[in-house]
Amino acid sequence: MWGLVDSKVEELPLVSIIIVNYNGKTHLEKCLPSVSKSSYAKYEVILVDNNSIDSSLEFVQKNYPSVSVIKLDNNYGFAEPNNIGAKSAKGELLLFLNNDTITTPDFIAELVNAAKENPKIAIFQSLLLKPDGTIDSSGDFIDTYGRAYSSREKTNEIRNIMSARGASMMIRKEVFWDLGGFDKNYFATFEDVDLGLRAWIWGYKVVLIPKSVVYHLGGQTIQKLDSLIVFHGVKNTLILRLTNFDIAFAMKSIIVLFSVSIMRKLFGISVIKDAEKSRPLPSFGTIIHGMVWILKNLQYVLNKRRIIKSRRVVSTKDLVKLGLITKLIK
Repeated sequence: MWGLVDSKVEELPLVSIIIVNYNGKTHLEKCLPSVSKSSYAKYEVILVDNNSIDSSLEFVQKNYPSVSVIKLDNNYGFAEPNNIGAKSAKGELLLFLNNDTITTPDFIAELVNAAKENPKIAIFQSLLLKPDGTIDSSGDFIDTYGRAYSSREKTNEIRNIMSARGASMMIRKEVFWDLGGFDKNYFATFEDVDLGLRAWIWGYKVVLIPKSVVYHLGGQTIQKLDSLIVFHGVKNTLILRLTNFDIAFAMKSIIVLFSVSIMRKLFGISVIKDAEKSRPLPSFGTIIHGMVWILKNLQYVLNKRRIIKSRRVVSTKDLVKLGLITKLIK
């Protein structure tokens, strides 16, 4: 256990930092030293490794022997490895942290302070900055077409957000398991949005803590799995809509999703503006692959929708009123 020694350490809640790694030694060489300089005195670090072959584990075991290492026999993406790490966590607060981050000394303390002062809030996100200091994410939202996007809005106030980025997200452990953890069927991408959306639907709150600052390089592990991630992105955005949204909103957003894709692919026309830089559209083959996956796993989709609906206390219309589902991205 790292951190500064304090006479009141025993009074602090234990924070379990969970880092998923896949061939990320060069990132861990920056991430772990920054975490070790944390001003917060009571935390543990759990590294879940997706069968890396780049000497990541040798680096950690040699330089950070206090880190608990869980070595998996394959690459299981982001969602399930975080669940595995959470199962071995001793802390009452779980802090999911990407390996391509550099943390600031007070990032844990600011999250914990917010959790102690706001017992009704379940999930907290750090303010994510790019290496040049510009905003990477001040919280995720969803637009009226069902597309998740990261806000780049600068704010100094704690505010409600639709979902917290998994790059630096703290959640109360009992809430994490009440929500069912991350959906392992997502593999990677949108699993954090799915968790945050489900939290709101079931009556929990998700907020941004701007005083908790973390620098995030972003997308480094995903880039190594590009084609696989594109497929999961298509599949997951369909799951997200079909399981979490009221049916009318879900169908409208799916129709728009494919209509926009076809217009951009066939005619090069962007009928909807993006808040973030446009990404290359998936091939039609990938889109069809995603749709086929949904059809093959329709029972899972229907069961998940039924479970979410059974505990729904906040409607899609309510989320619009709260400003969590926003107007068309400008």
